[in-house]
Amino acid sequence: MKLNTITLRNFRQFAGDQQFELQSDALKPVTLIFGANGAGKTTLLNAFTWALYGSMSDDVEEQHRMVTDCVWRQVPVGSTVDIFVELTFEHEGRGYRLRRKAEVRKESDEQQRFVPEVELWETKPDGSSEEIVAPQERIYSILPQGVSRFFFFNGERIEKLVQKGAYAEVQHDIKVLLDLEQVERALEHLPKVDRKLTADLKRYGGQKASDIQTAIDDLQEEEAKRKEEQKILEGALATLNEEREAVTELLRQHAAAAPLQRARDKARQGLADARLALNQARLDRTSLIASRGFLAFTGALTKTTEEIASALYERGTLPAPIKREFVDQLLEDGLCICGTPLGGSSAAHESVLEWRQRAGLQVVETAWQQLRGQMAPIDGARRELFDSLQAILKRISSETDRVGRFEEEISELDGQLKESRLEGVQELEGKRIELDGRLGVKQQKIGSVKTALDQIQKDIARLTAERSRAEVTDELAAKARTRSDLVNSVRRALDEILAIRSEDMRRRLDAELKTVFGTITIKPYTPRLNEHFELGLFQIIDGVELAVPKSTGENQILSLSFVAAVSKLAREIRTERRAEGPSAEDAGMYPIVMDAAFGSLDQNYQREVSRALAQMAPQLVVLVSKSQGLGHVVGELMPYVSHLGVIVTHTTANGEVGDDIELGGVAHPYVRAEAETDHAELMEVS
Repeated sequence: MKLNTITLRNFRQFAGDQQFELQSDALKPVTLIFGANGAGKTTLLNAFTWALYGSMSDDVEEQHRMVTDCVWRQVPVGSTVDIFVELTFEHEGRGYRLRRKAEVRKESDEQQRFVPEVELWETKPDGSSEEIVAPQERIYSILPQGVSRFFFFNGERIEKLVQKGAYAEVQHDIKVLLDLEQVERALEHLPKVDRKLTADLKRYGGQKASDIQTAIDDLQEEEAKRKEEQKILEGALATLNEEREAVTELLRQHAAAAPLQRARDKARQGLADARLALNQARLDRTSLIASRGFLAFTGALTKTTEEIASALYERGTLPAPIKREFVDQLLEDGLCICGTPLGGSSAAHESVLEWRQRAGLQVVETAWQQLRGQMAPIDGARRELFDSLQAILKRISSETDRVGRFEEEISELDGQLKESRLEGVQELEGKRIELDGRLGVKQQKIGSVKTALDQIQKDIARLTAERSRAEVTDELAAKARTRSDLVNSVRRALDEILAIRSEDMRRRLDAELKTVFGTITIKPYTPRLNEHFELGLFQIIDGVELAVPKSTGENQILSLSFVAAVSKLAREIRTERRAEGPSAEDAGMYPIVMDAAFGSLDQNYQREVSRALAQMAPQLVVLVSKSQGLGHVVGELMPYVSHLGVIVTHTTANGEVGDDIELGGVAHPYVRAEAETDHAELMEVS
């Protein structure tokens, strides 16, 4: 998706018709627009999302006042006024013109909410246009609304991406963007297909098959309820974790409590490491016993075998004085080695036959020789098993002791903080303990739900197997059962595919995040995207990896890095798809439109973030104030700027508030005082 123009008519601060060019290329992908506080930067940002989805962000106040105030006041009661936002853009080789509009009738001085209409035209290769019948659906297919949070955002609020309570939505939106939603949608639809198929089985399959299918249906309904419950619990758990982390951060910042909290952080990290090592030692013990435990029971067996072999050797039975294969050859030839004929039932023949009974088989002797040769190695392997087991048991004992020591240390530190008489410390620690308790309850409930889900899935598998064995005489029911089995096989395969692809995308996104963040940060921090798509920031302190207590600026840097990484990976994924088949060259390309992206950053970070975004975004629209944008931001972005603009504030206030902005050595209007009306003007600077 590449933006070409935006046109506004009587939209919020922007009176009349105003248009701004946004076209850019790979060498100059940036549009930079300046505006004073309150000029309309946030309004312009929301104009994009209003045109696309008919909605604006929560931070926009008085959302019902959509028509420019000065225009509304001039319209007589009973008359109407036009309002619209129009976007022209390209997507996957096609041109589009989108307009969301309304003709608002004035019934009183107060503006009322209205329902706008949306129109969308697609430009054909011959230049003619065709109106899209279902415009909103087409827009959602181009850029789903949930995904838009990564491309149209207020920089001062983008840190919401790193809030734990938002991770479920972020995870879903990333999957949509990275082409994983199709698999999830298929998984959602397959149970409906299965229900249609099994309806015939219940109707025509006989009583037993019908009863089994009814039980399966009930279990699947329970499974869906449990999964929804798990999702809600995990969201609440994430929120509680965030609250607890905020309280813990206050303890870290408390002058008197900070040393105790740092010691507790280190002890908690040590406890986590010790528990990990203890679990690994237990797994090693299990693996050793499972793979080599049988050796512990071979002592008596090898001793008995050795004694039998020795006795046979002492009696001369092993090795045998003559081999049976040799005697058989003599009998077959009918001639002894001394030249005596062995035909018929002669005494010589009978004598040689007697020797055959005493002769030994070569294969038996070979087996005995091999067995005897293995006795010593088995004894050595058994001793090695006991040595390895002893070593693992020592590890388990050592790590158990270490876990106990850390638990005692944490308990002691908890007590010191809980009983502290320092101002505010006792209250903070009490709040943390209360949150720990609530977290424990939530974790227990999640564990209970997971256990129930495991049992439900086992019961479904068992009943499905019983259904396969149930006698079904009706041909229609038999076909329904076969097709239902096939649907379930496809469902299991898609589950595996989704898990594999999700993990692959997470690892790629995590790697890209680290790369982008590394080009911006000046601190030794490492970002991480865990298996739940939760963003974290970590630092090694005294050999211990600890979560970094993020400031507003660091949250903003982390979030901006994440947005840049998501944007880049989306392009890579679409490029890979294009290599597999025909696709437009702009597939996977989405613009980034951001307001106030630099307000919480110091000058070093302003410079690095500007450079990173300019180089990574295929199209970047930056809305900044003079205080945010001049200096490092302009210095880094100007080589990449294709369009430069100013949102000029026209105010009825006195002339003392007037102001200009100097860009490229030329002064341009920034705030114009003593105007006839209060409104904003979108002006392009050449």
